Amino acid sequence: MRSFLPRLAIFVATAAPCLAGGCSRGNSEAPASSSGAAPSSSAVAAASSSAPATPPPFPISAASVQSVINPDNLPVYSGPTGSVEGTITVTGPRAPDVPIDTTKCPAALDTYGKLFREGTPAAPGGPRPLADAVVVVVGYSGFVPDKTDVQHLTIGTNCAYPSRTIAITYGQRLEISNKTSLLFAPVIDSTMTPAVMVAPPLENGEPVRVYPTRSGRFQLTDRLQIFVNEDLYVFRHPLHAVTDASGHYRIDGLPVGKLKVGVTHPAFEGGAESPVDVVAGVVQTVDLGVVYKPKAPKKPYVDPTLPPLRLRND
Repeated sequence: MRSFLPRLAIFVATAAPCLAGGCSRGNSEAPASSSGAAPSSSAVAAASSSAPATPPPFPISAASVQSVINPDNLPVYSGPTGSVEGTITVTGPRAPDVPIDTTKCPAALDTYGKLFREGTPAAPGGPRPLADAVVVVVGYSGFVPDKTDVQHLTIGTNCAYPSRTIAITYGQRLEISNKTSLLFAPVIDSTMTPAVMVAPPLENGEPVRVYPTRSGRFQLTDRLQIFVNEDLYVFRHPLHAVTDASGHYRIDGLPVGKLKVGVTHPAFEGGAESPVDVVAGVVQTVDLGVVYKPKAPKKPYVDPTLPPLRLRND
């Protein structure tokens, strides 16, 4: 197990390279950015009454995307598939508070006010369900494409995304709508864009379209609502999932055979993994647990060449 965990960490950090039978021989990915058509606050009413706009094309060509997710041009896997599901739990100290300003929407504190989100243990003192953990499946051969080119996300009336971790496949775009009465302006890693892309209140207009133009791990923040802090994983394959508030996940469409399921969490170091024998038409159960270990506070640096500080007592 220990030998796999470093590889799992690298897998997640680099968005799953080499799963399509070999690593990319070159990087045709552009720097991460966000773009898309979204109305300004003054144009919300006009946007709501107009016909839905056609989404602009992905900023990277289809050939360049394929060179990243399927560098060896392997045929699409067409054999039998199975599924895996389970619950991810956490042990160790409870999640500490995170200082954020939710004055504009106090309900957002429930989502963003802790280092990580966890549930109530089934038994006192037992493992707690862990939300927002990333689960990936590795060890298969062949090429498995994603079934869609878009992932829809809605900022709820609690001023928060459905989860604090977002996982998509390279080549997909995010479409972000907004149910609140506030304005939201999603952006990846504070990327500079020509204009602020605004998600209109009460879903009264077109969603903001965000295009991650390279694989990796990023932060999805907001230029208007500073309490928003989402971890965005852009993988090079679609066999991944994010746990819900009860710690549950499910991944379908897995090639049959002996594979491995791994989990990590943005707030933790390390993770966990387990082998799984995927059988056609069968949903296998794989539960995994991780341990939260708070980082020790850093000691202040003291220059050893300086003489000790002496206080005068006049």
